[in-house]
Amino acid sequence: MELKKRSEFPENELWDLTALYQDQEDFLRAIEKHVKKSMNLSVTTKGNLHTFEDFEAAFAVFEQIQIQLSHIGNYSFMPQTTDFGDEAFAEIAQAGMDFETWASVELSFFDDALVEADEEVLERLGQLPHLTFAIRQAKIKKAHYLGADVEKTLTNLGEVFYGPQDIYTKMRAGDFEMADFEVDGKVYKNSFVTYENFYQNHENAEVREKAFRSFSEGLRQVPKHGCCYLSSPSQV
Repeated sequence: MELKKRSEFPENELWDLTALYQDQEDFLRAIEKHVKKSMNLSVTTKGNLHTFEDFEAAFAVFEQIQIQLSHIGNYSFMPQTTDFGDEAFAEIAQAGMDFETWASVELSFFDDALVEADEEVLERLGQLPHLTFAIRQAKIKKAHYLGADVEKTLTNLGEVFYGPQDIYTKMRAGDFEMADFEVDGKVYKNSFVTYENFYQNHENAEVREKAFRSFSEGLRQVPKHGCCYLSSPSQV
């Protein structure tokens, strides 16, 4: 089983992303539109979130921005997962990631305000069914909150922190070369798809072990990035 390129599949088996955006130009226009919306929310709301009513009104706008962030994130990410060698897909993915990082930083004031809100305000907000999760997360974050400036800096470094995972994901999805291995007289052809979906959780410990060795050796053959794979096979 090999990982095929997107271009090798018939059109009717591909994701239909037009439910999100009609094309790349529509996608880029959406980013531009929501940059303005995010900036407007920041200008009108930052420093003015104190009461239950303040937060309730702001959440109505914030939730819609989060929905669009999800749409932009999915549209930018999904095409590249089908072919990491496609430059057009890479440009879409980078545009989406840049926007998500920018928006996370621009809107970080909202999380700060939630963490610093009065407990009574949080309790009232938490009673609203659609805000239960958000308030629960805010209470968890409060225990580890490092202050607005530090949190904003960490958010701004999100792409840097994600870098190693991004390198590994792109590298392994390229279905790089790896050696076959043999167990009990049977030869197993190894690949990213077969390893991740079958061999790493195989009932036979020897298959798991040899598949892992084959997979890891394949990673080592990729220049500079062979050290990115940190998992090991289950021994039980």
